[in-house]
Amino acid sequence: MSGIRGYLRVWCFFIAGLLFYGPQVGAQQPCASEVKIGVVADWPPLTAVDERGAYGLDVEIARKVFTELNICPHFLRLPTSARSLDQLGKGSVDVLLMVSYVQERAELGVFSAPYRWEKMRLFSLRQPRMAIDLKALLRLGYRIGLSIGSYYGEELKNLANNPDFGHLLVGISGSTQRVEMLAKKRVDFIIEDEILGRFMGRKLGIKNFHIWDYPVHNNQVHFLLRKGLFDSAQLARFNGAIAHLRPQIDKLVEYYTYHTVPRGAN
Repeated sequence: MSGIRGYLRVWCFFIAGLLFYGPQVGAQQPCASEVKIGVVADWPPLTAVDERGAYGLDVEIARKVFTELNICPHFLRLPTSARSLDQLGKGSVDVLLMVSYVQERAELGVFSAPYRWEKMRLFSLRQPRMAIDLKALLRLGYRIGLSIGSYYGEELKNLANNPDFGHLLVGISGSTQRVEMLAKKRVDFIIEDEILGRFMGRKLGIKNFHIWDYPVHNNQVHFLLRKGLFDSAQLARFNGAIAHLRPQIDKLVEYYTYHTVPRGAN
């Protein structure tokens, strides 16, 4: 008799489990579609790629937004932002991350609504000084390291086109290389996203690594979508997902600004 009671008890638990978990399992629908997202490999903690895949702040944001729309993101490693734009223009990738709005880029794809602010700042081994701008630094002969293909605003764009100063702006492909060039005094300054610069200073343990208050460029960044990827209704839903996730995105940005996020957290 006790054996029968035990048998019935097991079946009761089994049926209860089906009733509890069944709807949840059924709710996990397969992705409606997939997108190929180009990721610059050497911009930790914003975007990076290792043997386990893509990770970083903007990768996390992309996962949240596309998952909200039941779209599977597939991340592809790319070496520089210039190469990313080239691959988008060729249709080899569908989406780029953290793209500043520039008219020339709008000809390559469709900009989403902005999803976070990007703050480009000067970093140096020397103590910051007040009331000094980029032109003043270049007039003093200081060399400034930059990311190849990145947009730093109209001020720097105009200085780069000036024959008196262009040779002092040094293109360096990776964030690690830029910080190392600064540490070795091959350049006097580098310009980085504030989050990235703070992270690299902590990671490499560089002494006297200073961020300057001078706002090289503050702007909002977007997803840049391949033309034809979304119709107008789909784009509206995509932008709606960004708006819906704004509180979560803002919390992520704040956390990444002041903390080193373990690789396993991504």
